[in-house]
Amino acid sequence: MNLRLRFSSLSATVLTAIVLLIATAMPAHAELRRGEKSFGPKIGYVSKNQSALAGLVFQYTFSRHFRVVPEVGIIFRHKDLDGLEVNVNAHVPFGFENDKVALYPLAGVNYTSWGRHGVDEAGENDVTTHANRFGVNLGGGVELRCTSTLKLSLEAKYCLLNNYDNAQVSLGISYVF
Repeated sequence: MNLRLRFSSLSATVLTAIVLLIATAMPAHAELRRGEKSFGPKIGYVSKNQSALAGLVFQYTFSRHFRVVPEVGIIFRHKDLDGLEVNVNAHVPFGFENDKVALYPLAGVNYTSWGRHGVDEAGENDVTTHANRFGVNLGGGVELRCTSTLKLSLEAKYCLLNNYDNAQVSLGISYVF
């Protein structure tokens, strides 16, 4: 477990360094502006069941330093646990290098329906019980504007849910319009 955690931390550090290095070499001009929208997929890792996450993210920018980000995701089954999550987060982006790179803290609300799978007493049927939880997200991320219509993001957050707390790390790609 400790080796896996160190590998995740090392991978995230290396990926962040690569993204920042690429950002300094790119000629793209982009800026955080009011009314900007973006939409795209994300993939990631969830610590609760040590599984993959896939989802869709929409962003709407209200001002240069505030945007609302609704997202939906599927947590894939592992260790007899899977889930469906819906998040609404607020980002406070701070742009650097003519807004090609932006760092942002995030906070928001989370609803997750966790499915715990088991086998009935006869050993024949899959029996699923659901635990539906509301919670809070706290975290941050970095995004890279590749062009004026394409951006990449790396995000880490902690989801505070009763008996289902988990950490998530995700990568995303979005079309900006």
